[in-house]
Amino acid sequence: MYVSTPRSNNRAFTLIELLVVIAIIAILAAILFPVFAQAREKARGISCLSNLKQTGLAYAMYTQDYDETTPLQNSPVTQRDSNNYFAVTGGYWYMLLQPYVKNWQLFVCPDRATTTTSKSNPAGLATSANTGRMMGYGYNDGWISDSGYGLTLQTTTGRPGKAIASIVAPADCVAFGDTYDTPGYSIAMDNIFSGGDAPTSTGSIRHMANLNYAFVDGHAKIIHMKYGKYVDGTITGRPSAEADGLKWCYDPNAGSDYQAFNGGSSGYPIASANETCAQAVHEYYSGNWTEIP
Repeated sequence: MYVSTPRSNNRAFTLIELLVVIAIIAILAAILFPVFAQAREKARGISCLSNLKQTGLAYAMYTQDYDETTPLQNSPVTQRDSNNYFAVTGGYWYMLLQPYVKNWQLFVCPDRATTTTSKSNPAGLATSANTGRMMGYGYNDGWISDSGYGLTLQTTTGRPGKAIASIVAPADCVAFGDTYDTPGYSIAMDNIFSGGDAPTSTGSIRHMANLNYAFVDGHAKIIHMKYGKYVDGTITGRPSAEADGLKWCYDPNAGSDYQAFNGGSSGYPIASANETCAQAVHEYYSGNWTEIP
């Protein structure tokens, strides 16, 4: 008697079906991987902002403890010993804030892993005998470097701080924050993108161009930045909005210190040594500056 064998219901994928599945997975990966990268970048930006909120409070405490005067940016008296990278004979602005936070990692942007051998870099960020990780943050020494428009007086012997009473709107004046500057650590527009790890376009600025800044009153916030060239060809930065550019002015109507510092503004991306801070800022929004997107 003939007995039929039951037909198996198991069935293998055909080559076409496998290729379709692989194609679907590839499409999903292409869609999701950039999303994951943006999420990681956003997380690093949030961590950076948190650092600046904490160090911003330290800044506010310092000004209260020192007769409502902002920290100096640097001074010849506070340089490192040239024969010993880690010997601190004084301090820059970040060294003055360190006792209030007791954590050098709060001065490191999570998105900046560049190292330096500069003796002005904090010893607390050392990674080896003569090398240290760069901080991610720079000081507001003015819209343009050495101008006196920011939180320091410009002299040939140092850069002392300014009285809080002279700052028109402390809650609307940037103190320090994201920079690519090498030690020196400035957020002046001609320094902010000057480091070896600097971007080459607006699209390559870290944090998706949403840089973080602490203000004189201690709070911190994001300012969207752009990368471009001043009319003389100098690579500079610029906030997206002119109103944000004015946050680099301790007083929008104040003149510069160029005459006292070096006799004039030659070599700086600015039209005149006699401009007010507001006028200097406006230059960058009135045709003298071109974005490199």
